[in-house]
Amino acid sequence: MIREQLPLPVVPRDTADLDLFHAGPNAEVLDAVRHLASGAPPRRVLLHGPVGSGRTHLLQGAARKAHQAGRRSAYLSLADDIESPELLDGLDAFDLVCIDDLDARVQEHSWALAVLRLIDALRAHDGAVLLSATLPPEHLPVAMPDLRTRLSSCAIYALKPLADDDRRALLQRRAKARGLELADDVADFLVRRLPRDGASLLRALDLLDHASLTAQRKLTLPFVQSLLVQISLESKSEARS
Repeated sequence: MIREQLPLPVVPRDTADLDLFHAGPNAEVLDAVRHLASGAPPRRVLLHGPVGSGRTHLLQGAARKAHQAGRRSAYLSLADDIESPELLDGLDAFDLVCIDDLDARVQEHSWALAVLRLIDALRAHDGAVLLSATLPPEHLPVAMPDLRTRLSSCAIYALKPLADDDRRALLQRRAKARGLELADDVADFLVRRLPRDGASLLRALDLLDHASLTAQRKLTLPFVQSLLVQISLESKSEARS
């Protein structure tokens, strides 16, 4: 039986939008993902990069863009609590399948075989596949050599870290999309104080957005500084308990 459209995970609306992905040094990656989502080549793409590098955003965004264009698409993460590789059965009938976090399962033979069969079936039916992992294929702990060969035959893109100017632009762009004003001095402070990956920056923006709404205050530098001090103290207290 062919599965119906798989729902995207429940995430903030902007996180699954390719138009809000700040590419920085990854413009070529974004272009490849856009082409794939629109039905153009390349038809098999693998992205790799550390946690927080934007892989999930790109995969969810591609699935959403394809769906909005009337193409059957599915997104799933192998890092989720999935009981059986049978979940992949029937997905070869889709126009685009996006599989995130390959390294969470492909060291298991049953999962490696299921992913291999899906890639081959999609290729036979001219379907597209977008894959992601933390490492390139040659370094992935893959249970089957044939799967490593299939992954290596994809168009492979490494996601590069954002420079400080790009991190600042990312924060301000996402803040604007939420209706928040993030002044240059506040954005500079956050870039200096927060971890370098995009996911950490956006998690901090979630907290700031919530705090701003709760306190009915603008995100001024003194307010943001006090919030980060509070978050730091709470984290230390939790670590001691």
